Amino acid sequence: MPGRMDKLAVNKLIIMYLLYQMDMPLSTAQLVDFAAEGEYMDYFSCQQYIAQLLESRMLDMNLTEGGSRMYSITEDGEEVLRLFSKQIPYSVRSAVCDYVRKNKKRIKREFEVVANYFYNGRNDYIVKCGVYEDETALMEINISVVSKETAKQIKKNWKENVTALYGKILSAMIDEKSGEDMEKELEQSFENSHVSTAYCDVDEE
Repeated sequence: MPGRMDKLAVNKLIIMYLLYQMDMPLSTAQLVDFAAEGEYMDYFSCQQYIAQLLESRMLDMNLTEGGSRMYSITEDGEEVLRLFSKQIPYSVRSAVCDYVRKNKKRIKREFEVVANYFYNGRNDYIVKCGVYEDETALMEINISVVSKETAKQIKKNWKENVTALYGKILSAMIDEKSGEDMEKELEQSFENSHVSTAYCDVDEE
């Protein structure tokens, strides 16, 4: 039976245990938020543990298109966790599992709904919006707009109204009547305003 570990080693196991239970990559901010919320470790300590786990190949790191660092547990990390997970206090393991149950769907949605914009060098902005499931693109759309403010508004609308927008766009694509109705709605929206929520034929990011 392994001997009692010091706090530093246990904190590293807690990070690995969270990633194992979540069963999906997490960002630096998400790991730090969890650690701070549970008062397991402070911001700087958490960052230090993540770096050490990467160095020892217990964790793997990948960059998203937006440049965010995403961490996942490696096979070596899972093996270490199998051997030493009981060194994590039972109350902490239970708290981790509760956190996963309460937050996994929310965190997963954050990765499944994407919206970003960038300046394309021709006096306009491209807004990229999308919906994903298990890394498969369900819908991706690019929109060219003339101002940063419009790009920001489209990004916001997509994030906040993605379910309704996705349903409308999909219906318009597969149903003739829905397509006609949506065309009329878009025409009316553009008559009433230069920028409209309906214009959010948003596409992926």
